[in-house]
Amino acid sequence: MLSRSLDGALLLGRLFVAALFLPSGFNKLMAFSGFAGTLASRGVPYSTIVAGVLVAAEFVGALALIIGLWPRCVAAALIAFTAATLSITTGSSIGDLVMRPGRYVEFYERLAIVGGLLFYFASGPGGLSRTSLR
Repeated sequence: MLSRSLDGALLLGRLFVAALFLPSGFNKLMAFSGFAGTLASRGVPYSTIVAGVLVAAEFVGALALIIGLWPRCVAAALIAFTAATLSITTGSSIGDLVMRPGRYVEFYERLAIVGGLLFYFASGPGGLSRTSLR
């Protein structure tokens, strides 16, 4: 059983990570056709379907993260979302990313997000969540 301060820290961590995903997911949901068009212009096949999956993962995943529902599934979905958007936006080879890290700050920021989600996957949502209140 975790102490109240650790439960509070896990809650704040969930809220901070969700703050990365929720506004962006909401904006993509409100401008869905534009987001699908952007994916199509980047050469993503079935861009409307991919856009729907990405928006659902980002928006619904952030809401589930805030509430603390399905921690492992949500963490896995948001990690997959982050990896998908990273591969779509970066377009560089791994060697290029390693050899010139200053040019690819966004890549390393997204790796840090994945790291936070892995912590969430391993630790769970804590005592201040819907999962623990059941």
